[in-house]
Amino acid sequence: MIIEKHEDPYFKSCSSHSHIRKNWLGSIVFPFSALLQQSEFSDLTDVLERAQIFKKTCKAMFPNRRITTTVFNSEGIQILVTRYIKALNPPQQFLDMFLHDSSATLDLIARFVSLIPIVPDILDENDGFDIWMTSERCISLAIGNKEEHAILLCNFFLYFGKKALVLLGTSMLEGQVAYVLTQETNEYLLWNPLTGQCHKQFDPFCPLQSVDCLFDDGNVWFNIQQNNTPMAVHFDYLKESFWKQLLPKNFQGTKPHTIQVTGFPIQMPYTDVESIIDAVYQTGIHSSEFPQTEFALAVYIHPYPNNILSVWVYLASLARYQ
Repeated sequence: MIIEKHEDPYFKSCSSHSHIRKNWLGSIVFPFSALLQQSEFSDLTDVLERAQIFKKTCKAMFPNRRITTTVFNSEGIQILVTRYIKALNPPQQFLDMFLHDSSATLDLIARFVSLIPIVPDILDENDGFDIWMTSERCISLAIGNKEEHAILLCNFFLYFGKKALVLLGTSMLEGQVAYVLTQETNEYLLWNPLTGQCHKQFDPFCPLQSVDCLFDDGNVWFNIQQNNTPMAVHFDYLKESFWKQLLPKNFQGTKPHTIQVTGFPIQMPYTDVESIIDAVYQTGIHSSEFPQTEFALAVYIHPYPNNILSVWVYLASLARYQ
């Protein structure tokens, strides 16, 4: 849409007038799936800044301990690590094998995750340029790094209602590692997603050497206890004297936004471009009540004999709000 303003030089003392004229300037097609994904996974700038400050503060306290608050997803968008944690149902055949033995099912799922080939990390996590795949992508490609293995196993456990978190630390055998911490009735269990093995917290044969950081779908906790060996650590991460948390209690900034998607096609015979533009305007899809609404547009023209054309215009809008 172009707004043209005309002034008559012979009537300078009079007020000018303006009129609106709609000109077709061309078309552009947006990948709407990318818009939806960006709206679901992008985090507020102030939250990301808070995460960076939190990481620097933790590193100043314990320089040798691991702390990861944000990474980049496959779309190149920087997000909180909490975004990767959500319940995911395992393959149905595993659920059918041990219907009445949840412990055996968990062991089998841990074994399954350990069989997924691992790719080494080529970037230093301290540089802040880690790229993680989602659990769905990890399963689809049948490959993943250490953290992606742990996230996948954690998400499978959440499906069964387990209290599970991803643990970042170091191992005597593997160097930097990512484990899964589950809380049972009277004890904590440490799961190695690369071997499928499960160790109790006070197991002297557990290769985990340090417990540095925890995260779930709502927060990140940094271990500020002087002794960070598994046997000495208090895993009650809600106690501020033991764990430093990234986000304050009841913080809503990382909760998923509500996504309202509206879309429909328009089919009409082709007469001229102006008729198509008018048909789009008459839908009122551009009159959104929500700020920062995103739009997608696609056009398909099907030819028939004797220069008869059928025009399909696909319109969609995406409104995001909390």
